[in-house]
Amino acid sequence: MTVGPELAIHVERLSRRFGRRWALDTVDLDVPCGCTLAVLGSNGAGKTTLFRVLATLLRPSAGHVEVLGSTLPGESDAVRRRAGMLTAAGYVYDELTGVENLRFASLMSGERLDEAALRAALADVGLEDAADIRARAYSAGMRKRLELARLMLRPLDLVLLDEPFVSLDGDGVELVQNAIERWKSRGGTVLVASHQVADAMRHADRAIRLEGGRIEPEGHVPGWDKPRGRP
Repeated sequence: MTVGPELAIHVERLSRRFGRRWALDTVDLDVPCGCTLAVLGSNGAGKTTLFRVLATLLRPSAGHVEVLGSTLPGESDAVRRRAGMLTAAGYVYDELTGVENLRFASLMSGERLDEAALRAALADVGLEDAADIRARAYSAGMRKRLELARLMLRPLDLVLLDEPFVSLDGDGVELVQNAIERWKSRGGTVLVASHQVADAMRHADRAIRLEGGRIEPEGHVPGWDKPRGRP
């Protein structure tokens, strides 16, 4: 089945197994373009596995997955060009400085941004004074800010934020919230996976709850059927 352009994500009976354990079990999910979806659930519920499949980092064990009109895993390259993910573990190179991390990310994405743009991105997340310090000296919160800057370098149609508020102080949480609002204003689709419900729901148009690798019907919140954002 090929979905229309109105859906950013279309998932049918998605399952993912690790050994004998099913991290995702016959998940069905449609996310409209321009929607901000909160994905709630306890640790181990399957949130990270779902995001890693959508980000092309994991292959599904079964089921059908379409992201931004491309079918996974066969059209992974097309998805990677238009989607980005902030992970709990992080993609930070310890031996590179903050600006060198962004320069490398820019080169890998084909953007090739100049020095001024890279340093401006670091300033946007409060890391201007740490731009020339190796990332191995960064705190957990600084590393999360650096990851956020990396995502904001690219014009993304889909952003996957996995536990984006962990390790951040109040100012850092506001940076993430402002970034979500910016992506929304540009028509991007944003998925926020978190066990911090209030923060995850702040800009959400819809919400689901994952437990035991399945979406719980009772996990829907007001606004699921009548989203506040774009249809």
